[in-house]
Amino acid sequence: MISTIMKYINKIGVVLLASLGLVAVSCSDYDDYNTVPEDNLTIANQTLWENIAGDQQLTKFAELARKTGFSATLNSPRFFTIWAPVDNAIDETEYQRLLASDSATVVKQFFQQHMTEYNHPVSAALDSTTIISLNQKHHPFTQVAFDGFPYVAGGTNVPAVNGLIHKLDGLSEFHSNLYENIDDLEGCDKFKAYVQQYDETYLDVNASVIGPLVNGKQTYLDSVMSKRNNVIRNIMRADLENEDSTYCMLIPTDEAWDDAYAAIEPHYNYIAKMDYMDITKKTVEAKNLKATDSKADKAAVPPVTTTTPQDSLTCRNIVNNLVFSNSSPYNRQLFGDNATAKNDTVYSTNRRFMTSAQEIFDKTSATAEMSNGQIRVMDQYPFRPWESYNPVIRVSSPMAMLNVKNNKLTTHNIPLDSLAGRDSLFSKVPEMFQQYLFPKDSRFFSYVAVDSADVAGSSSKPEFDFALEGVRAATYHIYVITVPAQVEDPAAAVKPYYLRFYLSWTDAANKQQYSILPVDANGKSASTSSEITTDNGTNTKTVTYLGDPGRVNVFDLGEFTFPACYYGLDAYPSLMMSHTKSYTTSSNRKKYDQQMRVAGVYLIPKEYNDYWLNLDNE
Repeated sequence: MISTIMKYINKIGVVLLASLGLVAVSCSDYDDYNTVPEDNLTIANQTLWENIAGDQQLTKFAELARKTGFSATLNSPRFFTIWAPVDNAIDETEYQRLLASDSATVVKQFFQQHMTEYNHPVSAALDSTTIISLNQKHHPFTQVAFDGFPYVAGGTNVPAVNGLIHKLDGLSEFHSNLYENIDDLEGCDKFKAYVQQYDETYLDVNASVIGPLVNGKQTYLDSVMSKRNNVIRNIMRADLENEDSTYCMLIPTDEAWDDAYAAIEPHYNYIAKMDYMDITKKTVEAKNLKATDSKADKAAVPPVTTTTPQDSLTCRNIVNNLVFSNSSPYNRQLFGDNATAKNDTVYSTNRRFMTSAQEIFDKTSATAEMSNGQIRVMDQYPFRPWESYNPVIRVSSPMAMLNVKNNKLTTHNIPLDSLAGRDSLFSKVPEMFQQYLFPKDSRFFSYVAVDSADVAGSSSKPEFDFALEGVRAATYHIYVITVPAQVEDPAAAVKPYYLRFYLSWTDAANKQQYSILPVDANGKSASTSSEITTDNGTNTKTVTYLGDPGRVNVFDLGEFTFPACYYGLDAYPSLMMSHTKSYTTSSNRKKYDQQMRVAGVYLIPKEYNDYWLNLDNE
């Protein structure tokens, strides 16, 4: 408390000294002090406003202060340094624009642009520095210039009882920051309306002048109110008000907004109530996992409004990845540094990698420089669906293991060094899955399995259930990656899997459905009458998958369209994988792989799957 009071006393001490007719000094956090020459004592005992109003070189400055009422601030006890443009430095067109503007605009763009708190004299000892003006803009300050404009001869260090004036032969141009610029957007009204509805005004205690405690509550002699925005801070994860940061911000035109909205909205098609098979709370027997069985374990999601979540999530997904920080090396090409750009990848402040740099350039219709970065007006939405609103869904661990007594699920992390020279193990893995199985930040190949001690010598067969959380109302290509024993033990016996896959899902009428994968074009399960051995086990005319024994297999379960969105809900569809062979005989246990090992279940959006197929065909 004492330190707070002293800070305030230091700021107003100059007023008390000057009023006694002693010397006009100025108190500063930087310990800068001036003694006023005797021939300047008259103006030194006048306020900033009195000196400006009586200066024939500052008549435009004075007139703007009268019009806006800013003269009261210049007459207050607060201590300021002012870089005041002289009349000849203010273009008549600009002067008339300021006269016609509202007071708040003039204060922010003109007065606060040329002022800061505390004492900042011009002297031979002055090193080049940066001044942060009252509107939080940054300005270079040297012995000979402010913001690149020179001082008027004999016009520096003009003292006043509450500040210091440097007369400037130039007008510092105001540039909005990225957040402020949203107020001035034209042709981007839908983006503007969405963002601005989350504006909030708050007391900026750092910019306010602190006062005494009254009844235990802090008061302020000058309360400064600022704005912030929860969409920008919490969804975009950017600080667009911060003048110390540099961003590139993409702003969609109304047409681009409408196109993106139309593409995204169907993915968030919620139904009012959703029943689902809850495999995370209760393990049920396989015989009860039939859509026609009334004993299937179900849980109901509370009703939701059908339009509000859909609209909210659609808008959120449009703006999620519109901001890119200059601090990331991936984004240098957005700021003109193509020499060190990392391919076509950019990295949003929402922590998403987007292979869209060229798309951003191609779909930019206009650019503008702001005080803390640049804007790019986009006439089309530049991002690929799978990198933004409809991502790949990966499930690495089953939530239930059925029909296995004393089961124990373990994660196996195989050092990549131990797999060197054994490329044939992964020869059946398409390139699309390399990024998932071998992430750049890991030295291991990982998968999950039922501990072999729990099934060895048993007639039981493990059956996995996977909760497919975060599924949108979209078409996915479903893949399951299985792992042979040879990954961990090269000497293990080579045995094939005989697997079948089942999907529990909810239709648009909130009816639980149960399908054997793959399904045909009409969504019906394929025939169960035949089996076929293939290298990759993805023959869509069968429902029994064998794969290639002794290798990592990527089982292609075909495409499936989910009619309702599960994203953000407790509900989820589930995928079950089970053996089709019986293990009641020792001969079967010797012939077929009884152990279940899975490196992941992947729901690849159809657009992404088609993208990779096109790459393979090129």
